[in-house]
Amino acid sequence: MSEAFDRTTGNQSRGYTSERGPFKINANPQINPPISREMIDVDKAADGFDHGQLAEKCGSDAARQAIGEMVKAFIPGTSTTPLFGQGGPNGMSLVHVWFGPNFPLFRHSHPRYGDCLYYVIAGEIRLGSRTLGAGSTFFLPNGQPYKYTAGPAGVELLEFRAGGGDKGSPGMKLDERSIESIERITAGSYENDERWQVPERMGDTAIRQARIDGRLDSAK
Repeated sequence: MSEAFDRTTGNQSRGYTSERGPFKINANPQINPPISREMIDVDKAADGFDHGQLAEKCGSDAARQAIGEMVKAFIPGTSTTPLFGQGGPNGMSLVHVWFGPNFPLFRHSHPRYGDCLYYVIAGEIRLGSRTLGAGSTFFLPNGQPYKYTAGPAGVELLEFRAGGGDKGSPGMKLDERSIESIERITAGSYENDERWQVPERMGDTAIRQARIDGRLDSAK
């Protein structure tokens, strides 16, 4: 047990642990920068998705090309920063996710990784007919498909996961049903990418949202 560990906890955590591990701190992480389009290989991008249903319906080559172009289009508008992670069947994880203004998230699921709870830190998302702002949550049982669109200021979310996944299932399953829907996502990404600028610090999207709402002074 390190000296810093003792100072942080006031010697109260000696001997305390759980099946998920001991006390742990991840202090003040920086937001990871988005990946640049130049790093995307369109021919290989589809390898990161289970897209068997789309390939069966539209043909493998057409599906792979559409997915690759979609990934290249949207990649500058999203950033993922791991904050906490544990292994094992009951392990927990916490990830910070940023999406740029009007980001059109594709319909997908993560059947390998378990149940997921999302918490909106700042900004907004449009989920179906509902707009969810800061403080909102939504829970996804393992494997449930979902999609949403980021609001005009973008959005920052926390993604909590804990158990329930299937190791034999895909990590990312594409649930878009047509090439046309993927092409709309691609077009929507290029329409908005000039507005995609990752926040300097976690939570800064709240300032952008306040400016859009006309309440910047109250957001200081």
